Amino acid sequence: MASLSKEKSGYRIHWKFAIKAGPRAGELIEGSLSLGRCTKAIAKTHLRKMDEWEEKVRTGRLLPHTALDDVIDAWLKERRLSCTEQTVARTVRVLNRYKAWRESRGLGNESITVFARRAELIAFRDYRLEHEAGNKTVASDLGTISEFFKWCVREPHLVDNPMDHITRPRFEVKQEGTPLTRPQAGRLIRAIRPKLKPSDPGPRNWELARRRRHLLVFLLNTGLRAGELCDAKIEDLRVDDHERQLSVVGKGRKQRWVPINRAALAAVQLHLRSRGNPTSGPLFVTPTGKRCNVRQLGSEISQCQACIDEPMQLNPHNLRHTFATWLVRAGCPVAVAQKILGHENVNTTLKYYVHTEDHELHNATANLRGRRERTQTAPPPAAEPMAGIIPFPSHLVSRGA
Repeated sequence: MASLSKEKSGYRIHWKFAIKAGPRAGELIEGSLSLGRCTKAIAKTHLRKMDEWEEKVRTGRLLPHTALDDVIDAWLKERRLSCTEQTVARTVRVLNRYKAWRESRGLGNESITVFARRAELIAFRDYRLEHEAGNKTVASDLGTISEFFKWCVREPHLVDNPMDHITRPRFEVKQEGTPLTRPQAGRLIRAIRPKLKPSDPGPRNWELARRRRHLLVFLLNTGLRAGELCDAKIEDLRVDDHERQLSVVGKGRKQRWVPINRAALAAVQLHLRSRGNPTSGPLFVTPTGKRCNVRQLGSEISQCQACIDEPMQLNPHNLRHTFATWLVRAGCPVAVAQKILGHENVNTTLKYYVHTEDHELHNATANLRGRRERTQTAPPPAAEPMAGIIPFPSHLVSRGA
């Protein structure tokens, strides 16, 4: 039990006990608290409160205070082992936003137990919805905070996750874009031409037009994520008489080898030739010669929409959906497509990345009709070869390709 002593500066409470139950059973807790100059009755009141706190901690119903900054640093150190720098940076932004909101309200950030109060989390959610962000952003931020608290429970720094019973705002799930057909992709790439007049759509010069063609051809023939393409280096490209592949680091810092066909290889060779054939550095760069980021890449791909008068959804991720759909329709087993795309679960490949067309649904049910009702099903539209989306001069492709 806690004890009370009298000093020159006033009364002081001392405690020393071992936790008997809970995730930190056996841990010794000791410390002292100075009450300053006060009456003996007030000191005994604080002593009774301390006895109640000690009983909760001893029985495992309440964990002792742990410095918040130390807990966050330990979590981020572990998170960097399995997440990209972009994910870690976003995690830091979310936690700092919640800490700043607490400080603006005069709430403390000294310990993890104070940081994890359920009522204040609900108030933070309501404030964000009313003044700062939409439902999807707030739900994502609450999910990040919940991941932090789950880790705190596992370590353990908390008894339970305070986010378990907090309702998160609902939002409409964004519908996946319709993948491009091969004729659409061919028309799009051929339509990317430089501006002849200031009012004409398209890039400013021939070099920019050629670079955008190379980007589109490479993404359509490899299915890389935007972040994977931005992080790819020339040293990761392996081309010889036996293999053509690129080493990329995907989600969860998992490395995989992506096969490179002739069209993708030709696009890379032409892009590198325009840069003076460097032997190291980023695989694709911005027009100014710097490594591009995900936002710049997405903006540049979206600007290609102005070059063609045809409705289509253009962004790096929809080009990835297009590649996956073409790959499966060309007869590639789904298990192989899963490895090329870097999916941990094959259901992700089937559910989100492989799209079907109306004529495929029609042919699938046509054979269920009776013998007299059967009609000859229409053949699917002719597909262009994957490597022939855009013709490259043969003399520009290396022999090993």
